[in-house]
Formats: sequence, C-alpha cells, structure tokens
Amino acid sequence: MNKKILTVVLFLAGALIITSAGCANKNNSDTQKQTNANPAASDINSVAKIDEKLSEQPNKDKYDEFFSEVYIAKLPVGAEFNPWKIEKTKIFAAGEQFCTSMNIKKQIPADSLSTAIYDVNAKQDIKPRMGTFPQALGPGNSTGCEPVIETGGKYEYKIYLGDIVVAVIPFEVK
Repeated sequence: MNKKILTVVLFLAGALIITSAGCANKNNSDTQKQTNANPAASDINSVAKIDEKLSEQPNKDKYDEFFSEVYIAKLPVGAEFNPWKIEKTKIFAAGEQFCTSMNIKKQIPADSLSTAIYDVNAKQDIKPRMGTFPQALGPGNSTGCEPVIETGGKYEYKIYLGDIVVAVIPFEVK
C-alpha cells in the first residue's frame, strides 16, 4: 500500500512537472475574481507575480468542474518531501523542488490527466506531454514534487484533461 502511494506521489511529481495552476483563491476579493476570470493567470496570494500573456487559454469550465484549486510551490534545497511544508511561489532557484498541489473536486478518470512545460522564449514545449496518469485521482488533495528545471528562464506549466488544457501556470527559474 505505501509503495502504491509513493508511486502515485512520484508520478504526480513527474507528471505535474514544475507544477500546477494558481486558481482564484477563495480569500480573494470579488473585484479580483471579476478581473481575473482565468484560474491559471490568477494571483496566488500576491506571491511572485509574472506579468505575461499565456501561450494558450485554459478551459475555465472544465477546470471548475474538476478542481477547486491548483497551484505550484517549492521545497527549499535539501528539504525532504512534506506536503504541508511547501511554499506557494512562481519563482524558483536551481536546486529547489518544484511542487504541484491540486485540490480535486470530482474524480479524474484514469489515463486522462497529463502535463507539459512550455518555454515562453523558445515558444515550444521543453517537456512535452509524455502520457497520462494511469490511475483515477480524487476527490481530495494531491501533491507531488520533483527537481526544478536547471535552465533559467520563463516557462508555463500546463495541465490537460484529455486533449483539453485546463490550467496554464506561468513560472520563472532564476
């Protein structure tokens, strides 16, 4: 059982590479919610804003159907994985762990969740979609971490359900 959980966490970390989408936080003001209808472009508690246009627009209805919140975070250099100690951010440094956390509202069917990392400057995926998560997920929270990309630059972390992009989260590696 523990091996299965570890496999799920490790796959999520890999599948949700450099991680997930900051959606409108329930604590945000109504004004912010109205001006920020795109969950992936929303401010994650005023942490590390990156002002950029997204390479593609996520499907908000599909996002809202399956997720209440998706965000990226980090673990400091040398820290052991602990989902309660990740720090929300959109700016990473070499050696840190890139984490994705998803609050799932509705079960995500097996073989439907996939991720990609898009290089904003090169205008291409540097980690293209390589397959789907083999097991159903949720409802509940799912968090995973992996080493951050070593090359500095601006990127987007994309989450797909089937062929539909549901989250695009900009981030930067310094």
